[in-house]
Amino acid sequence: MLQRVAMSGINPRVLAEKTISVFGVGGLGSIVAEMLVRVGVGKLILVDKDIVGPENFNRLGFDVEDIGKPKVEAIAKKLKKIGEIRGKDFPLEIETYYTNVIGWGELPNIVERSDLIFTCFDNPEARLEVNFWAVKKNKVLIDGGTSEDGLRGRIITVVPYKTPCLNCYFGEGTIMEVEENIILITEACNASLPTTMAIVASLQVDQGLKYLLNKQIVPLIFVNLEEDPIIMVREDVKRRKNCEVCGVEEK
Repeated sequence: MLQRVAMSGINPRVLAEKTISVFGVGGLGSIVAEMLVRVGVGKLILVDKDIVGPENFNRLGFDVEDIGKPKVEAIAKKLKKIGEIRGKDFPLEIETYYTNVIGWGELPNIVERSDLIFTCFDNPEARLEVNFWAVKKNKVLIDGGTSEDGLRGRIITVVPYKTPCLNCYFGEGTIMEVEENIILITEACNASLPTTMAIVASLQVDQGLKYLLNKQIVPLIFVNLEEDPIIMVREDVKRRKNCEVCGVEEK
């Protein structure tokens, strides 16, 4: 399987050396994590505070027998089974943390150990908490979110001190030229659709692979299943000079 991936233009031996953290393994994060395993990433760190419930079955990632289990445990069990087919030359290591990231003392260490970070939360406070440490530790972060009605989404790639961080968009004094679009997708998705989730997660992973393989990435991607074309890319966004997190240049 991994030999075929290499032939497709993705070198699994590069990915096998990477440690990637996925914060939030619900509708988006469970798909992101599975894709990362299937392309050969060597180590995953999964963090989530929720358990699997029947309400989660309008999205991908979980089975009926997962109900009542922490999401990180349920998805890790599934991923380890997938990882077994990669063979001894491409072992898979998974760390799981069933916890809330707000005020979590281990968070800075997790960020420090990561080559790349994905945030797939359904609330702004958690994503801003991880964003703070990603910027301070100079780690690239790729955030995904979907709208309350489930029909729209966006992907933000944060390259600390080069592209806008999440606080530039969601903190006080947001980037006004994109605020009208962003504000639609800062809250939890109440009508999750597997179509939207799959598209957003795929674009998140695509941006992550481009970064890890030294290819060009874009800071902002919109997905809107009600319009044509459904995907719009923004490359002209700039950091907010007075941003409380990334407004001061890297030392």
